[in-house]
This record gives sequence, C-alpha cells and structure tokens, in this order.
Amino acid sequence: NKTVLDLSDDAARSNWGGSWRMPTISEFQELIDKCTWTWTTVNGKNGYKVVSKSNGNSIFLPAAGYRNGTSLDNAGSYGIYWSSSLYESNSGGARYLYFNSGFHSTGSNGRYLGHSVRPVFR
Repeated sequence: NKTVLDLSDDAARSNWGGSWRMPTISEFQELIDKCTWTWTTVNGKNGYKVVSKSNGNSIFLPAAGYRNGTSLDNAGSYGIYWSSSLYESNSGGARYLYFNSGFHSTGSNGRYLGHSVRPVFR
C-alpha cells in the first residue's frame, strides 16, 4: 500500500546522495499549475523552460525521450520524468510528468520503462 518510493529505492537519492530525491507527482503538478512553460532550444536540446509565476525561478527540462529496452525513442520531441509517487492501481507503476512541444501533463506507466529523473533538493 505504498504511495511513494522509499528513499532507498529513489534513483536521485541513490545516485546523488545527500538530500537529493525525486519529486512527487504533487510537485510536478505544482510546476504545471504555477509556472509558465515555453518550448525552446538550449545548447542544441529541445525542451521546456519552466518559470515560476511567483518568484521567477526557472528550470530547463530537456525533451530527452525515453528508453524502451535498448531503444531510445522520441529524443528531442518528447520528455518523460519519473516522480517518486507510485500508481496505486498498478503495483508495478509510477506517476510521471510528460510533455512535447504542444502539451505538458502527468500520467502513469510501468516502471520497466526508462524515463528521465530530475532531482530536487530540499
């Protein structure tokens, strides 16, 4: 009945250590609801510049595509970022943020797919 990954299973914590962790689906939803999203290219990489409407802070989320087995699909046009939130109706699933140049939203998928991780620090 877990709803969030244990820190020992968190990819950001495992790889970066310290207080780094993967964001929750609520934190991704906050980006959607409280930020301005602009499709752009930075250093030759397509993605979204996401700017807070309250304080002007920003991040760049590259459209890095995703891995399905050994194949990298949709790099440059599609981005999917894992959250630490598990998908309760699918025991092998987790929630994610996804986007292309025309939309940004949240969804869920099986954790066997290779999605990007955007660590947060608190």
